[in-house]
Amino acid sequence: MEGKHVTNIHKKILLIDHETRIRVLMRRYLEKEGFIVDEASSGGQAIQKCYLNNGNYDLMLLDLSLPDMNGIEICKYMKHNYHEIPIIMLSEYSEEKDRIEGFKAGADDYVSKPFSPREVVLRIQSIVARTQGISMHDFKSTSSNEVLIDEILIQPSARRVLVQDNEVHLTPKEYDLFYFLATHQERAFSREELLIQVWKSSHKEIYDQRTIDTHIKRLREKLFAQYSKGNEFIQTLWGYGYRFRSPE
Repeated sequence: MEGKHVTNIHKKILLIDHETRIRVLMRRYLEKEGFIVDEASSGGQAIQKCYLNNGNYDLMLLDLSLPDMNGIEICKYMKHNYHEIPIIMLSEYSEEKDRIEGFKAGADDYVSKPFSPREVVLRIQSIVARTQGISMHDFKSTSSNEVLIDEILIQPSARRVLVQDNEVHLTPKEYDLFYFLATHQERAFSREELLIQVWKSSHKEIYDQRTIDTHIKRLREKLFAQYSKGNEFIQTLWGYGYRFRSPE
């Protein structure tokens, strides 16, 4: 017989986000960890669910960009009426002033998009553990480290890239290059740096720097075939190299 063990099987999360793909992805991760997940796609729906459930949630995951209400105001409302429920904000804005505004509204944590679903789950577990006096060891863990960027989902364990749930068939080196750039967003890399980091070689006589250009071109074409903004993720820095940035 197993010993007494606290689990997150009865912990309930209210997931508030207007994007269906994010709700689907986070629900999958949270349910995999044993959480019960309730969803809302708008501020009004979230308020209604809290009212009907008497605020019976262990944590709220709140997107700031909702169609009907300002996320900051929703956070203030929730904290005023259900002050014991911790809130993690999800936002496309990552500037210091945005984070400060979120914390002033009562957020317990602030996560910028794009984010790692696994990291968000860990943050949820950490806050629930702290507020309810349990240990992080009481949560079961998973080894997944998927990354969601706009409409793109990267699954490192399977070396797969999905765009709007459709797999993009990449060669091993195309995947390596895309994963490297996507996990170093906004950072500029010269072609030579990419040869060193991805091809593990600095020998120019073996790999011409035009190799990078060829692979980038193919990546853009394959992503664009699945998504209208697919060719906008990898930006060319003329005379230097490339960087990864989510489309506006």
